[in-house]
Amino acid sequence: MDKEHAYYLPNADAELLEWAENFHTQLTVLKDTLDVSNVELTDLRATLNTYKTLYEQARSPEKTSVIIAEKNEAKDALKAQIRALVNFRLRNPVVTNAIRVQLGLHVRDTVRTTIPVPASRPEVNLKVFDVRRIHVSFSDVDSSKKARPYGVNGAVIAYAVLESPPTDLSALTQSLLATRTPHTLEFAETDRGNTVYVALCWQNEKGEKGPWSEIQSSIIP
Repeated sequence: MDKEHAYYLPNADAELLEWAENFHTQLTVLKDTLDVSNVELTDLRATLNTYKTLYEQARSPEKTSVIIAEKNEAKDALKAQIRALVNFRLRNPVVTNAIRVQLGLHVRDTVRTTIPVPASRPEVNLKVFDVRRIHVSFSDVDSSKKARPYGVNGAVIAYAVLESPPTDLSALTQSLLATRTPHTLEFAETDRGNTVYVALCWQNEKGEKGPWSEIQSSIIP
């Protein structure tokens, strides 16, 4: 079994106690299947009992700050012990989804999510930033949010300093992958006063590109 994230453990005291009781009960039933020792089960039972006792004391009108602190320490100890059992003891090929449900664990998603080829294009904004620098800001044209589309790891910026507007994208001979917006393009001193032409497209995690934006231009300061 791969390491689990800790989010399967309830955080509320009563819910955690109920969950841990079921976990111990089911682990006892499955101990031979999962190769869990009696010592481990006994240790878990002792930690669970300590937490249960302190939880009840913390609910009483006579509770003190010391009792609450001890209850919280016992809670952390119980969580840590459960995580250790899940992460390091339940590495067993016979652990099925049915067993995971029985133990109160999340069922693995065995179907890999397909990463689509980007279908939208970036919306591009060029802004003079400083001498020989231009900020290239980009967002998804089909979304009001700044976040990249699902599966996209960045925007490919194609650009070139040209004397006249390009007729197609092949004239934009320089390119890079920008993972954050804005991205700053820096130019040589000899480029100042000339025009840079820029176009962007999204690229997914497999290197597949989506449709290109319109070509934008800016004078290099």
